[in-house]
Amino acid sequence: MKNQTEFWKVLIVTLCATAVFVSSSVATAADKTVSTDVDRAVERGFEFLRKQQKDDGSFHHNSAVTGLAAMALLARGYVPGSGPDGERVERALRHIISEQAEDGSILGRGGRMYGHGICSLLLAEAAGMSKNDRVMTALRKACELILRAQAEPKSPQHTGGWRYEPRSRDADISVTGWQLLALRAAKDCGVKIPGEAIESAVGFVKRCAARGGGFSYQPGGGPGHARTGCGMVSLQMCGQYDAPEVRRGAEWIRSHEMTWGREHFYYAIYYVTQAMYQCGGDDWGWWQSRLEKMLLEHQNGDGSWPTTGGEGEGGQVYSTSMALLALCVQYHYLPAYQR
Repeated sequence: MKNQTEFWKVLIVTLCATAVFVSSSVATAADKTVSTDVDRAVERGFEFLRKQQKDDGSFHHNSAVTGLAAMALLARGYVPGSGPDGERVERALRHIISEQAEDGSILGRGGRMYGHGICSLLLAEAAGMSKNDRVMTALRKACELILRAQAEPKSPQHTGGWRYEPRSRDADISVTGWQLLALRAAKDCGVKIPGEAIESAVGFVKRCAARGGGFSYQPGGGPGHARTGCGMVSLQMCGQYDAPEVRRGAEWIRSHEMTWGREHFYYAIYYVTQAMYQCGGDDWGWWQSRLEKMLLEHQNGDGSWPTTGGEGEGGQVYSTSMALLALCVQYHYLPAYQR
């Protein structure tokens, strides 16, 4: 990923999920497959996160980080408005909706379309779980902005993608992956999303596939862990689980092993986790053991995870939310990630 002067321009693409009804029976069965050590680490992480929420419902001064924290709660099965943790999600939603502008944007501070995508996806998750009219209204407005931004004139190489600003004339895989998954999640909970918008975005993602495997930031560039995980998940969540680009991405990840604390570590582990989980089998088994070892070894005594290179501005709310989102994929509460 290219170095940028603003924190959110390099790392805040971090999530993708589809908002649908959660089956408690599936979730209960999934819990049995998670180790006791992981369960304990996850609960300690949420104990830390709960203490960070402010009176106005936010978890951080940046709306994107609040969106990540709320989405981590959803990933553990806390339904908006149901129980104490569900109320925490509800308060975060109210805060985020209060920041939505008349044009539908939730651009926040820094990163802009990154923050908008994160908050849009959170709205889609919440809408699918709670069927709240207020959330659905905000989600529709948010998606309209995403579609307008995609329609901005771009070169053939960048057509179908998104960039930092709503009126940007180029695209990158990070922002594109985020907006694409927000649209897919919204479509699954009833928002009308043109099929050609999804197809065009998939086309851009495939143009970012690197010749030697993995995915690049923009067409023609070199691969990286976060870029590769993002590209793989973008295709997987659009139904292209067996695309050759996905298979070559998994092979690239396995031949370029990640280590603790690398630049944009949490950003990368989130996407790689989602991608390898969707691949399943040996790919998931290989990655799962490495992910859990890294995260359990480095968890702080208060349940948080420390910030690492390039990710300090979001603080431990960011790093803890990202770690929890990676560890919680195997609980199956977000049905998009079920195999």
